[in-house]
Amino acid sequence: MRRPIRAAVAVVAAAFLTPLLAAGPAPASSARSTDGGRGTTDCRPALQVLASLPGSGGSQVQGLGPNALAVGASRGLPAYWTGVRVHRVPLPAGFTGGEVAAVNAKGLMVGTLHGAGSTAAFSYRAGARTVTLLPEGAHAADVNDRGLIVGDAVKGGSLLGLEWDGARIHRRLAPPAGYTLTSVTALNNAGQIAGSGEGAKDDESWSAGLVWSARSGEAAVPLQRYWPAGVPYDVWYPRDIDRAGRIVGTHDFTRLDTRTPTQWLPPYTTESEPGLLGKRTSGTFEAISPTTRVSVGTALDSHVVGPFPPETAPPEQAQIWPGTGPLLALPRLVPKGASQAYAVSDDQRVGGSAVDAGSTPRAVVWTCALRQAYRP
Repeated sequence: MRRPIRAAVAVVAAAFLTPLLAAGPAPASSARSTDGGRGTTDCRPALQVLASLPGSGGSQVQGLGPNALAVGASRGLPAYWTGVRVHRVPLPAGFTGGEVAAVNAKGLMVGTLHGAGSTAAFSYRAGARTVTLLPEGAHAADVNDRGLIVGDAVKGGSLLGLEWDGARIHRRLAPPAGYTLTSVTALNNAGQIAGSGEGAKDDESWSAGLVWSARSGEAAVPLQRYWPAGVPYDVWYPRDIDRAGRIVGTHDFTRLDTRTPTQWLPPYTTESEPGLLGKRTSGTFEAISPTTRVSVGTALDSHVVGPFPPETAPPEQAQIWPGTGPLLALPRLVPKGASQAYAVSDDQRVGGSAVDAGSTPRAVVWTCALRQAYRP
């Protein structure tokens, strides 16, 4: 059931909405933007700070839905927002926390509940009295507009991929021959699914991104072919997939502690890395918009590559990529406050987290994000 926001929390949230763009250029005025020919959008650049549930700890937006709906976690509890108002997702008996990982265009939310030594996958609709537990599920990662849900289960110490149709298991996601599954992360409206796995042959092992077609019964296809050189140090984390099958994620070269934003395009025989933000030495991609090719993630720095001394590195910062050209920074909430981006919509909303003046991570939404993005 929806939980009404307390008046005091609403006042605090409103107070944070005034100094919105602390570490970047002033936003452009509200206007109609054509966004490089990718669709016409009416938007007003702003950095909205969303209210938090009572308690201690941070909050973050993990997904964006219709009509200013956002989902994520607040104070360790699964939550959703309508505008800046926060609402608690009801917890079944035996569970003490969790997060909402994603929401579709019809408002169906999915995520993970945490209990004493266990987790459970769930779905939920705003205002409902209870969540729906998904059979066998340990985590739910994404949901598409057809209501298909993807996530995983753990059996015998191994990770198993699952796809649910409503509250029933629709199919089990088999990894390619010679691989074990390490994650199931995303699902698009075409029914394609992204994740990751680990392959092994003789005494060598390697990481690979994986993609499943929409057809049941087909095993996943590796996004990278067998790579014998440097294998132990290269790890790939596909995070999201758009309607056309573009996959974004992160390449982690563990030997140098460098992470690089990465994308894979059909037919998935190569990958490309659009670079890093300014002089940063690491970064991630966490999400791609359904149809407009806009990707978001977080810029940071390597503890091995530098800068040196490490404490001179700036805090993490949310970043955005229009699909071509350089990566751009999104404004911080306060000048030296860290920020991260986890979700992006076709209407240029970006959801994530930003540290406020009191050093608390707050759930935030950048609206008309490309129009307030800048080169550092």
